[in-house]
Amino acid sequence: MDQATILVVEDETIVAKDIQQTLCRLGYDVPATATSGAEAVRKAGEIQPDLVVMDIVLKGPMDGVETARELRARFDVPIIYLTAYADDHTLQRAKDTTPAGYLLKPFQPCELRPTIEMALQCARVNQRVKERLRWLATTVRCLEDGVVAANEEGRVTYLNPAAEALTGWESREVVGRSLDTVLPRGGKKLCGTDSGDGTESVRIIPFVHRTLLSKNGGRRLVRGRSAAIVSEQGMTIGSVVIFRDLQEPDGNRAGSTSLDAGETIWEKPYTGGVINLCAWCKRVPDGSGEWYDLHTFITERSGVHFNGGLCPDCMERCFAKIETPPRSIC
Repeated sequence: MDQATILVVEDETIVAKDIQQTLCRLGYDVPATATSGAEAVRKAGEIQPDLVVMDIVLKGPMDGVETARELRARFDVPIIYLTAYADDHTLQRAKDTTPAGYLLKPFQPCELRPTIEMALQCARVNQRVKERLRWLATTVRCLEDGVVAANEEGRVTYLNPAAEALTGWESREVVGRSLDTVLPRGGKKLCGTDSGDGTESVRIIPFVHRTLLSKNGGRRLVRGRSAAIVSEQGMTIGSVVIFRDLQEPDGNRAGSTSLDAGETIWEKPYTGGVINLCAWCKRVPDGSGEWYDLHTFITERSGVHFNGGLCPDCMERCFAKIETPPRSIC
């Protein structure tokens, strides 16, 4: 692994040099130290450090907390605070900058190394997560379908550009409002926001003929899908709704001719007991014309999970009983 580059920010020059030498002996690259906030920001721009070791109490117009906030905003670099003392107010301000570590002076090299290594590892993990989120956010922004996200209370947290165009609302205007402001449920369940069981994590609810309310009071019919966002503990923490205008030329109207507002594709087209089933691949279509394997189709709409096994007939065919010949008597 490449040698980590560290910037030391300490207003006592002798202490700064001592920390620099200690870090170098531990195998880190410490090309520079800074004695003030302004100097720290300038040198961070020059050396692009992987981590900053920061005295929380700096002399000058920028103390350690203000300097850390500026470094995080400009370079997104993790900060480890060093201090011999700090009042409660300073500690609270330091917490607000989400530091990667905190060490009390005087410290031993054996204490410094694990703190730095843990901070560097957390920074790497956080960077990977941020990159994935940027990929996801860019993908959602580029979608032609509208996307609305809501929290566990059913209040809007995000609209993508397509949803803004369809509703007339800007995301910042509608955030915090009820999801009904944009997509009234009409007494019907739009997604699994009122359930805390784990089955909602795999359940996708299609809908058609849902009434979309625009900011200016206009109404239009949309179709789409909704799903709950479920935590690893099985608790519902939000929901996502994806929809498109039924009037779009590429809209598939085949599955939306007989549904009332608020009814899902599972609720109506298949209550007659007939589902199209491909005789060759054993897949079935939903109301929008998309085809699924039978297991996925049933699981997404009912929350039922399948467990592999053999029925008695197949068990007998696969594991035929072997009759033991009678023992001969000598």
